[in-house]
Amino acid sequence: MEQDSYLNSPDSIDSNRLAKNLARYDLLLRRISTVSQVNKLRDIIEKDHAAHVKKLDQYVNESQSRHNRQIRKLELQRTDLTVSLTQFHDTLSVVNKTNSQAQNIHDDIETVEVERCLVKQTLQYVTDIRTLKNNILLCHSVLAEGDYQVAARAIQEIHNLPNKDKIINSEFSKKVIPSSKIPWEPAVILEQWCTQLTDVFKTRFIKATEDQNVEELTLIFKMFPMVGQDNLGLDLYSKYVCDIIAEESRKLLSGVANANADSNIIRRPGFFSQVLLHLFKIVSTIINEHFKIIAASYGVSYMVHVMAKVQKEADLQAGLVLDIFNDTRKIPSVIKEINEWNVIQTKNRSKSPPATDSNKEEDSNPGRNSTDMFMPAISTNDLSGLVNEFSQILQNWSMYLKFYSVRWNEFSNLKPEILTPPPTLQASKFASKLKEEHYLDNFLALIFFNLQRSFGRSKTLEELPQLNDLITNTVIKTNDALAYPVSSVVEDLTLLLRKSLVSTVNSGNFQVLSQFLEQLIRFAQNDFLVRFMQDKFKSLQPKITSSLTLKKYVPKEISEVNSPDTPSRVGSPMATNDKGGSNKLSQFSKFSLRGAAATAFTNIQSNLQAVVIDEDSVLALHHYLIYLNTLNWSSIFCHRLLSVEILEDNPRLLFDNFPFNEDAQILKERIIKSEEMIMGQISKLQKWAVKYLFQNVLQNKMKAILTPLFINGNESNYIANAENFEDMSLMSVFVRKWTELITPYQNILHPDVFSELISRVVDFCVQTLEQKFYALQVNELGATKLEKELSLFISTVCSLNFTMRKEFTKLTQMVLLLGFDDDDFELETGDIKEELMDSIDWVLTAVERVNIRKMKVDRRK
Repeated sequence: MEQDSYLNSPDSIDSNRLAKNLARYDLLLRRISTVSQVNKLRDIIEKDHAAHVKKLDQYVNESQSRHNRQIRKLELQRTDLTVSLTQFHDTLSVVNKTNSQAQNIHDDIETVEVERCLVKQTLQYVTDIRTLKNNILLCHSVLAEGDYQVAARAIQEIHNLPNKDKIINSEFSKKVIPSSKIPWEPAVILEQWCTQLTDVFKTRFIKATEDQNVEELTLIFKMFPMVGQDNLGLDLYSKYVCDIIAEESRKLLSGVANANADSNIIRRPGFFSQVLLHLFKIVSTIINEHFKIIAASYGVSYMVHVMAKVQKEADLQAGLVLDIFNDTRKIPSVIKEINEWNVIQTKNRSKSPPATDSNKEEDSNPGRNSTDMFMPAISTNDLSGLVNEFSQILQNWSMYLKFYSVRWNEFSNLKPEILTPPPTLQASKFASKLKEEHYLDNFLALIFFNLQRSFGRSKTLEELPQLNDLITNTVIKTNDALAYPVSSVVEDLTLLLRKSLVSTVNSGNFQVLSQFLEQLIRFAQNDFLVRFMQDKFKSLQPKITSSLTLKKYVPKEISEVNSPDTPSRVGSPMATNDKGGSNKLSQFSKFSLRGAAATAFTNIQSNLQAVVIDEDSVLALHHYLIYLNTLNWSSIFCHRLLSVEILEDNPRLLFDNFPFNEDAQILKERIIKSEEMIMGQISKLQKWAVKYLFQNVLQNKMKAILTPLFINGNESNYIANAENFEDMSLMSVFVRKWTELITPYQNILHPDVFSELISRVVDFCVQTLEQKFYALQVNELGATKLEKELSLFISTVCSLNFTMRKEFTKLTQMVLLLGFDDDDFELETGDIKEELMDSIDWVLTAVERVNIRKMKVDRRK
């Protein structure tokens, strides 16, 4: 069965299978023991051999058949390949013949193309010669008739010929073109005609300018390039437009001369700025309108040549206007008077004694000011008009510079990322005149003299608002941060500074605005903050004492006490005696009948003085608060004038007025820096003034209302029990006194100033209460009550500024620590346990926490 299955296997031919069969046969042969087994094995082998032979024959037959089929297929493919190869050779032969023919055709085409180019060149040359000859003949004929325009066009057509020099000077043209009528060579005759036409055009152009014949002038101007005289045409045209500018300038200046005869015209504000503006309008109109003619006949690039000539004339005429303005307005004499006044003022300041009340009253009286007699004679209105006119002149020049630079770049086909003045403006005589002859310095001097004098007059006319309506225990709310009472001086100064900033920014001059910002810082620091605000505070501070209370001001008329004929005192406080004071009213308690007859008159005078001094001190405190608001108002409007109005509301203002280089960005940075410096000085003075107010008015009063607080027993004990645990009467009294003390200040002071004052109060409260808490002995119930009172205290004090609560962190942690149980502390160290340590951001040190725990009287030992 095994042999049959093996023989029937499709893989019997496999050599591996045969090897296995042989191994099996060998094994069977070794096991044979009888003849019958040998015969049987032989039969099996023969059958196996026969089967293998049969399969082998079948395999050979099939293989031979497949091989024959492959051979036949290959033969067929060889036949096809032979046919294809034959066809390929035939095609290759055809291609070789075609290639040879194509090369011949290409050579023929190149030959024809060369011949065509030569023919074309010859034709072009002959055409150009014909054009040259025809135009020479035409020019000769029309010149005889005086038709110069046609002659110029004929010459222009000759000049437009390609390779004109080669054609005109060629030997062929020298032989063909000359004739009996025109015996000269083309180059010679063309040069003669160009010279002749140039003289004719120049003469006619000059005559047209004299006759103001614009049509003839424009026609002749267009013909200069036709005869190759571009530069001459541009020079003549430049002279023509410069003559226009000069003529218009003469008309303007003659108008100025006539104005000198008519004082009403010459005094008209902005007269010279209008003259200069009109001059620049003429120049800009010429540049805008005449460039069309130049672009059409010469090319846009030639316009810069005309602009350079026009700029020189504009410089000259603008300089004349500026000189006449300087002389007519008598600026040198005004500047001289201002400089002399500044010198005298500086000397007086260096020699003046320290500020006192009497000195202040003397300085505030313009009639007693020693510098008034040296004040420049120019009136305030004339000075203001002069500053405006000067600013407008600089603005007109700045606008002209920007216009000129933009048009120059357009005509030069330049597109720079940053606008820079062209070379003609960098060498401008007008710009040099402004700097070298100190016009810019004079303008700044006029601005600051106007500012200082107007500020000085504003101080003499100062008005202070009444505060009586704001002194109440009811909070008066307002949504307008600028509605708080201030001095009229700061309002006037704001308008003056805005006007000065407008003049300097509109001038468009980098040097003017840059130097103005530098002087503005000095003015704000010296004239306003030191000589006005600081002096006001110092003059009022001697009258502000610790016994003074903020209350309504009720002036006491002397007529009520003395005689009806004695003049009454209303308004400003009187000078006080150093030995007197507002607390003299308390001396009435010492009055007795003993010696009354001898001292009655003296006591009446003393009591009267005490009443007056007390009311003067109240008024001084009112004024002090007004000046605190005034100081804060100045910081608000400093920010508005510099940052808001110039940089934020008009972000393109600086870039439009100062378009060159990086001027706008540099000025922006300087404005920001100037504001920071001024604001820093204001903040420094405000902190000093608020500190004085707190220390001399509020500190003792705060100490008085703080003293009864946080006492539950005696001053060193805070032992609470069930009976007094709910008693919060002391805190209620504090809230009432706090409201009475602080609310008037809240109504009067600007929130920023009031916040600074409250910050001082909070710091004092924290220091006072911290010292008081460290001296207390507290029981467990007392710690709970102390926490409630402290929370109410903080809520009351910080109700106006919630951020101030963080200043009480140390006090709240002290009270919190007193409320901890004994189990919350470590027995060994006495400090709180680690889990509580990590749960709170402690500001108390370990030593402070241990000491605070010792304040608790019922703790576990």
